[in-house]
Amino acid sequence: MANFNGTRDSNVALSVDNQNRKVLILDTITDFDDGVGNIESAEGVFDLGGTDSTSNPTNFNGNVQANGFYTFDNTLTLDAIYDVTLGAKLGMSSEDEYDLFDDGRGASKFEDAKAPFDGSPEVQCGAEIQVGFSDTGLGSISNYRKIAQQTTLKGRYFKFRAKLTCDNSKVRSKVHDLKFTVNFEKRVDTGEDIVSSASGSNITFNNSFFATPSLSIAGQSMTVGDFFTITNKTKNGFTIQFFNSSNVGISRTFDYQAQGYGLKS
Repeated sequence: MANFNGTRDSNVALSVDNQNRKVLILDTITDFDDGVGNIESAEGVFDLGGTDSTSNPTNFNGNVQANGFYTFDNTLTLDAIYDVTLGAKLGMSSEDEYDLFDDGRGASKFEDAKAPFDGSPEVQCGAEIQVGFSDTGLGSISNYRKIAQQTTLKGRYFKFRAKLTCDNSKVRSKVHDLKFTVNFEKRVDTGEDIVSSASGSNITFNNSFFATPSLSIAGQSMTVGDFFTITNKTKNGFTIQFFNSSNVGISRTFDYQAQGYGLKS
């Protein structure tokens, strides 16, 4: 169950659905008509107002906000610029609180109602997860784009938010689950026919990984007793040195294959 500990703008309220889950919803436009206590700290959801033109002449046909944003409290900061594949998971339901069977248009207009009685189709409301990204810092992020089923971006700093929408001012989306996933590309970096120095050679990968990869070495023209050592293996490269059976450093030609994930740009 989501906690929704992030930041809501003034159009988004926190509520509870019929399964006792916390949900994000769009608030209403109508101000509440009376209140008790510390009014300055009041939060939505305010009442919808009357559904007839006499009691609510301005918004009797619906007054749900058109859109609003919820900003995640989770951000993503990497140690360099990488190609990052993002995924999104969003759980929501919808409800038309102006068109309920028992509370809405009223019994006199029941014969005019079209199914479903308890709400308009979900197409009238929606929600999506968006990401903003930058190479320089979280504070420089101002533009966002929708995360599709899989979206690959190049960046170092990432912020996330949800956008809730209502297309007819009556239907509310109730978002109960918001998640994003981060995946790095699985890839292989190779080198062929590299001639090592007798004193050891420092090898730099063509593109750095996000984490230290696994490493395979294939030496050429090895004789009985020859061996090699690997030191300083990192996500950026490694050091290799070949020795003969007398532990004397020698030059050998070799190939390597590094397998890991993450492509540093």
